[in-house]
Amino acid sequence: AVPKSKLLLSIECKGLQNKDVLSKSDPMCVVHSKDPQGRWVEVARTEVIQNNLNPKFSTKIEIDFLFETVQNVKFTVYDIDSPKKSLDQQDFLGFHETTLGKIVGSKGSCLIEALASSKGANDKRYGTIKILAEEVQGANDSLRFILSGTKLATKDWLGKGDKYVRIKRKRKDGALDVVYETEVIKNSKDPVWHGIEIPIQKLNLGQMDMPMVFELWDWNAMSSHDFMGQVTCTVQDLLKGTGPASFPVKKNKGNAQDTKDRGLLNITHVQLVHRPTFFEYVAGGCRIDILMAVDFTASNQDPLKPDSLHYMNPSGFNQYQLAIASVGEILEKYSSSKQFGCFGFGAKLPDGRVSHCFALNGKADRPEVQGVQGILDAYAKCLSSVVLYGPTNFADIITMANDKCKRIKPGSQEYVVLLIITDGEITDMDNTIEKIIDSCSSPLSIVIVGVGDADFGKMEELDGDDRVLRSSVSGRQVTRDIVQFVAFRECNKNGAELTSRVLAEIPSQLTSYMIANNIQPRPRPSVDSDWNQVQAGMQNLNIGGGGGSAPPPPPPAYSALPPGWEERVDQSSGRAYYVNHQTQTTQWERPV
Repeated sequence: AVPKSKLLLSIECKGLQNKDVLSKSDPMCVVHSKDPQGRWVEVARTEVIQNNLNPKFSTKIEIDFLFETVQNVKFTVYDIDSPKKSLDQQDFLGFHETTLGKIVGSKGSCLIEALASSKGANDKRYGTIKILAEEVQGANDSLRFILSGTKLATKDWLGKGDKYVRIKRKRKDGALDVVYETEVIKNSKDPVWHGIEIPIQKLNLGQMDMPMVFELWDWNAMSSHDFMGQVTCTVQDLLKGTGPASFPVKKNKGNAQDTKDRGLLNITHVQLVHRPTFFEYVAGGCRIDILMAVDFTASNQDPLKPDSLHYMNPSGFNQYQLAIASVGEILEKYSSSKQFGCFGFGAKLPDGRVSHCFALNGKADRPEVQGVQGILDAYAKCLSSVVLYGPTNFADIITMANDKCKRIKPGSQEYVVLLIITDGEITDMDNTIEKIIDSCSSPLSIVIVGVGDADFGKMEELDGDDRVLRSSVSGRQVTRDIVQFVAFRECNKNGAELTSRVLAEIPSQLTSYMIANNIQPRPRPSVDSDWNQVQAGMQNLNIGGGGGSAPPPPPPAYSALPPGWEERVDQSSGRAYYVNHQTQTTQWERPV
């Protein structure tokens, strides 16, 4: 299953409009999320707060967070005059549409934005909304302990018995579910089993008073195993103890008491262990730097011809553009600077050199561009200035990314994601494997997207899902999984599906690196003062309901597009883009 966090969203508003004559508005917030078919589905709604233009709703909205998916959410505030009326009969107070990624990626995972009118226009100031995301606690906790026995009984005629323990949780209906089973320790009445760590959610669903049953069994090679008795306790019992907990092993005799001495089960070194989550690192301000590398080898074919993977199709994005836009849109939410280092490989540059690592913007000392649109612009411009060449080598690009990681101060809350988009089989496989192995100790993840119809067998090998990646040159192997490969054709050339598969492993790779290097999440930054900061930046727009300047006039309507331009909608992402038929280029921003 794809790892996910369960979030609680806290909602506050400030400076709401007053729709009531003799009192103040009675606000309620309704939260919707967009399903895969593009429909808005209600998630939950808050309580109604009477006579309040600055409500702090106590109802928390529970929602799953998936890093690798664009999760559109909408917050709509209504003045509830009568609970019996439908929402379309209530007074509308404003709404804000965003993504969970933007909320989580904001400072302290707290987003503060202006509410808009029902048509999304900013012709009036509707007040502001504050959305704070917090992770449900306990979802990533584990119980760690050591289990041992003292003078345990046996049914063996010869020997001391071969013991193991089966741990079960007691469900609400009284049935028992197995959650863990120890190894068998041969010929011992005083066994000490290996240390045990069980996720709390698996052990008791986060309910510390849920009964746990420790069943003691005597293993037999030639017949059924013998049940020797059991111990029942709760996590709460174990955590409140000041020393080792020793429990007599007993059998259920119904109404009769079991008086036989069957020995003791000892549960010692009990710890409730918390494994930090991706959400905690992001909320604490962990910086995620994004690097992108594009394949400019000749196997992509002439960019001026429609059968080229680099062809700038006036009717929509090519696969390179779609991969950049889809993946970049999500990663951008977690970058405070919105700066992307952009590179190319496999091209002959204007000076005649063949390079396997060059800046798309032509600035070797400053290869960063601003936002996803900056990447698309740099990519389109670069196509017209380089010659597609070859071969397909990854080693220089990976070395560049690893060198960036080496400049990060040890212990820093910073991580690098390298996205490589390529059309063909790699030609420096051995060298690339060596560079990947070298990078395992760095704060780096490598994501490879294969476009076109080439054989990507070697890319699957780099991914290492089926077997551990090992160098045939040095004999070394990777110490952690840092590579993810996805073939675009397997996603039916759908940007949303590509993004989901490409980014699915980033959270676990980031957290595994941080934990292995003993880097704990920082406390989330304080956001209490942000209300004042946001309102100060709104140019005295009178959002508080009293005094101040008048609201600004509504923005002018869009004028007609310049000659030669056309507006279209990208079918994969649903976003509007603009085509310049004179230069055969596309862009996200509306031209003026």
